[in-house]
Amino acid sequence: MSAPLQWTAHPAVQQAIRARDYATVLRFSRVAAGLTLEQLGAAGGYSPSTLSRLESRRRRIRDLEELRRLADLYDVPLHLLGLATSPGGGDGSSLARTVDGGGDTVDRRDFLACAAAVGVSAALPAAPAAAAPSGSTIEDVLFGRLTADPLPAQQLAAQLAAARADYRAARYTRLARRLPKLLAQAVASRSAAAVDETAAASERLAAAYGIAAQLLIKLHDNGMACATADRAVQAAAAGDDPLIMAEGQRLAATVLRRIDHRDSAQKLVLDAAGQLRSVSPAQDPTFSAMYGQLLAVASYTAAIRDDRDTAWTLLGEAELPVREAGSSARFNTTEVAVYRISVARKLGDYGAAVDFARKVDPRTITSAERRARYWEDTALALQGRGRPHAAFDALQAAERDVPEEVRCRPWAQQLTRELLSAPASHGLSGVRDFAARVGVA
Repeated sequence: MSAPLQWTAHPAVQQAIRARDYATVLRFSRVAAGLTLEQLGAAGGYSPSTLSRLESRRRRIRDLEELRRLADLYDVPLHLLGLATSPGGGDGSSLARTVDGGGDTVDRRDFLACAAAVGVSAALPAAPAAAAPSGSTIEDVLFGRLTADPLPAQQLAAQLAAARADYRAARYTRLARRLPKLLAQAVASRSAAAVDETAAASERLAAAYGIAAQLLIKLHDNGMACATADRAVQAAAAGDDPLIMAEGQRLAATVLRRIDHRDSAQKLVLDAAGQLRSVSPAQDPTFSAMYGQLLAVASYTAAIRDDRDTAWTLLGEAELPVREAGSSARFNTTEVAVYRISVARKLGDYGAAVDFARKVDPRTITSAERRARYWEDTALALQGRGRPHAAFDALQAAERDVPEEVRCRPWAQQLTRELLSAPASHGLSGVRDFAARVGVA
């Protein structure tokens, strides 16, 4: 259960760091995140050609201010660009201890930034060029306190793609900073759309609200997640894409489950699966993958309701459409395997969950956000099995692989507290240093 190799450990990146070849470091970061020049440029106010010249060293980085702006845009740790030092060494893997002025650790500021995005009062780090005004939140957008100018459809679509990439890469802090302005731009773009463009603009707005709901769900802000998921469904209803509607309903069901409306959540997600199946083109892999994902969500919801037979039956039914979708689909057979861990853990079958986890190589999970789910379920199952040392190993692997998952998510904070307070914690080498890194007293 080792974590995937970080892009910062690539020999070419290490050589570039030593040579102060920051253009190469930036390029590797972008490629590792799966972003195009167009997507990154749209998020940061650069043209794709300018970024291309920067990455190929045909355009010089003008000054330290621009280098810092590029570090934020590309999500590159400052010390890799010579802007800060890292006590963890030069391989870029020990980012949680990096100190940036004033003695406040990055992991603490990351948590505050995540909290601020959902309306909690906190001091944000300096906002990037593409961000909303400092301190703006998703709540500001919902209540009309933050507005923005509409964007051309292609530019808004590029920014939405960049936001999705941030979410899938578990870059929650970066997403939290930029999401309020992006959401306001999507609202303005739908309001300004011509009659024949209303459906497409509504679908882009639904996508923006959906990304917001996903982040809020991650941060356990159920009230705001409920509001954004509801708006995602409403916006999708004004569009023509059944996949966008299904995604909105999936998120709405997740929120309902979180606020203990489990029966309603189960009905909503199963109804969504039935509606999608009725309109699915024959053998369309995208529709098959979404249908399988809805069944997997229904399976997990059944497990939370302690409906064991239904949970395993639904997860079994999810396998066929997912296999039909193929291994390249965003929701594939590996995703189903991760759901097996989740379902077994929720049913209290910790031994089975650990066995399922052993059968999954996390390096085959392409989305960092989904790898985070793997580490969560694996660590919690090991703890439930009474194996704190192994649980701590999984928690440390999560920190190395998806650091913001450990810094921002409640499950990781709670497990760390349990490991600290357990009698066996005295034998866990490094647990107190780990707790200090992630802000747990």
